[in-house]
Amino acid sequence: MRLYSLVLTIAIVFPGASYALEHVEMRRDGEEQSVSGRKIVTAEDGGILLLARDGALWAIEPDELVAERTDNEPFAPFTQQEMAEALLDELPPGFETHTTRHYVICHNTSRAYAGWCGALFERLYKGFENYWTRKGMKLHEPEFPLVAIVFHDRASYVAHTQGELGELAHSVVGYYSLQSNRVLMYDLTGVESLRAAGGRRNSAAQINLVLSQPAAEQLVATIVHEATHQISYNSGMQTRFADVPLWLNEGLAVYFETPDLRSSKGWRMIGAVNESRL
Repeated sequence: MRLYSLVLTIAIVFPGASYALEHVEMRRDGEEQSVSGRKIVTAEDGGILLLARDGALWAIEPDELVAERTDNEPFAPFTQQEMAEALLDELPPGFETHTTRHYVICHNTSRAYAGWCGALFERLYKGFENYWTRKGMKLHEPEFPLVAIVFHDRASYVAHTQGELGELAHSVVGYYSLQSNRVLMYDLTGVESLRAAGGRRNSAAQINLVLSQPAAEQLVATIVHEATHQISYNSGMQTRFADVPLWLNEGLAVYFETPDLRSSKGWRMIGAVNESRL
């Protein structure tokens, strides 16, 4: 849409600034929806790009717009608790949340696996932050809690993500959505080819046992790759409101993705060569 071409010319919206809360009524796919958030831009044709309180970007076409109003209440991102409650309302029954300093992990797999993911993501976040601040980059804390949704198996993951990914949902184990600002994935210890390790996947030791197998290495690398995208777009390294060159976007994620399965967290390398990618 023309809306995104206009977005390339706007200034970056900095976290912490005060913005009015906009309420938009729209009609999409035959249904009326309400979205509240911070208006990023109004395009020449009347389309709107809105940043919702959960961090999702909504590109609303002129013919979808029903009504809009500005509230006196200032825009405020969801807190971790608000984000957790919103995710549980959105997803099917059976999901629960695990929170860390920066993340809300919503899952319907084991608590041990959610904890493993949280530890991996926080380790990656710290490594990313330390690496680039030492290079002189000015990073900031994420404006929104970082969200990861972890499905208990591949089938439920595909069913949920096929609307966004299409047939690609069958061939990727996880991805970062620029629109929703979330990482979506499924429990890698449930992959059929890795079940030979046996046992219940209810402890960190058993999870490490499964994911230390050679067949798991690139699966872990993919999750680190996608989580790197999320950190980069939420820390000020990149902006979601501009068209980032593909070589830069993917090269940065590959630079951080190399797993180290000797580590209890599955990752500790920056800038190592990922032989299979090479």
